[in-house]
Amino acid sequence: MRTKKISLVVVPILLSACSGQKTLQQDVYNNQYDCAMDWQTDLCETEDDENGSSSSSHGGYYVGRYLGPQYYQGNRKVKYLGRVFEPTSNRSVTQPRVSVRAYNGKTYSPIRGGFGRSGGSFGG
Repeated sequence: MRTKKISLVVVPILLSACSGQKTLQQDVYNNQYDCAMDWQTDLCETEDDENGSSSSSHGGYYVGRYLGPQYYQGNRKVKYLGRVFEPTSNRSVTQPRVSVRAYNGKTYSPIRGGFGRSGGSFGG
């Protein structure tokens, strides 16, 4: 009898993990300082334009906006170098940039909520 109760609890949890949000977001900042204050400098990158090239430089300095790391909608946590980062403030200047695909080659990874370490291992 006890086994049936456990399976009734586990099934809804697994179903909710598979149907979780897959929308990724990135905060947009006017400068690297604001991005670094929310995250840290290594997690900030320059915003590319439509053609994939960065905005202009002026006198050797980058002139353009910065993006924070990608995170899942509603969960601003990322894993970087074995540590979990979650900003305590939000200095972004616009609505987050939305994407449904993760950018390859990044040194960080967005964290899905709900299952801790094993949350990203369930396919949906």
